[in-house]
Amino acid sequence: MKPTDFSGWRDRKLSLPNSDTIVCFFYRNEATMVSLYNENHNVFRLTPKGEVVWQVQRDDSIMPPDWWETMHRIAREQGLDGKRKPFTYLVLEYPDGSRITSDEQGDGSNIALWEPGCIIHLYGSGNDYVLDPETGVAKNVETGPGRPW
Repeated sequence: MKPTDFSGWRDRKLSLPNSDTIVCFFYRNEATMVSLYNENHNVFRLTPKGEVVWQVQRDDSIMPPDWWETMHRIAREQGLDGKRKPFTYLVLEYPDGSRITSDEQGDGSNIALWEPGCIIHLYGSGNDYVLDPETGVAKNVETGPGRPW
C-alpha cells in the first residue's frame, strides 16, 4: 500500500524534528475505497520525499484475543466486508499534560511538531492508541469500555 492509494481522502499531519511527517488519512464521501486492511492501517510515516518509513501496526493486546475476529464476523453478518475502524485523529500530548489535535481540520493550518517527551495518541472508533513514532506500532491503551463493535 502506498499513501497515494488514498486518493481523495483527507489527511491530518504531525511533523517530526527530522522533517518526516506522520499522516493519518481519513475517509470522505467522494473518496475512493481502499481495502479493509489498509483502511484499518491508515497512518504512515513519510520522508520529505514522500517515501514510506512505516505503515501503522495495531497492538490490541489489551483486548480479548478474539476481539477483531468477533467484530469482523458481526460486520460480515450485516453484509459488510469486515469491521472498518480507521484512525481519525492525531493528538499530541505534551509532558505538562496539555494536548493539541494536530492539523485538526486536515488543511495543513495547525500541524504540531512532535518533540521528545511528547506522546502521540491516535483515536478512532472509540479507542485510544499510543503511537511509537519510530516503529509505527500503535498500542491500544483504552481505559474505559470503548466501543466493542
